[in-house]
Amino acid sequence: MSNEEIRQLAQWLSEAGLGGVELQRPGVKLVLKRHLESIVAHESIELATPANQVPICTRGLGQLLLSHPDQPQVLIAEDNHVDKGQIVALLQVGELLLPVRSPQAGHISQVLLQHGATVGYGEAIMQLEVAS
Repeated sequence: MSNEEIRQLAQWLSEAGLGGVELQRPGVKLVLKRHLESIVAHESIELATPANQVPICTRGLGQLLLSHPDQPQVLIAEDNHVDKGQIVALLQVGELLLPVRSPQAGHISQVLLQHGATVGYGEAIMQLEVAS
């Protein structure tokens, strides 16, 4: 991997507001991380929610898919009931599709990001209203 490719990756991370990326090729492993503490603290203040609201968060970096590439309908929509562990979205990492699951049973009160959005690790994608 050339220095120019690494610079380009760093620029894309910055533009997308992502905290990091890890890439592996035969014989090469590259890990880029950005310091985002002040940004995360600011976002958590803005995203203050009532006690019965639980964020559904990603567990990796990638592209958010609200529907499967082979299916036109969304996996879950606002005001839909979800069970604990139900797949609510997919995270596309290259050709790999990873499930994003609901941490609890409840109703989807808000979808925070659009289909195709680039997301970082631990980023909230939906708000789940749980019984109090």
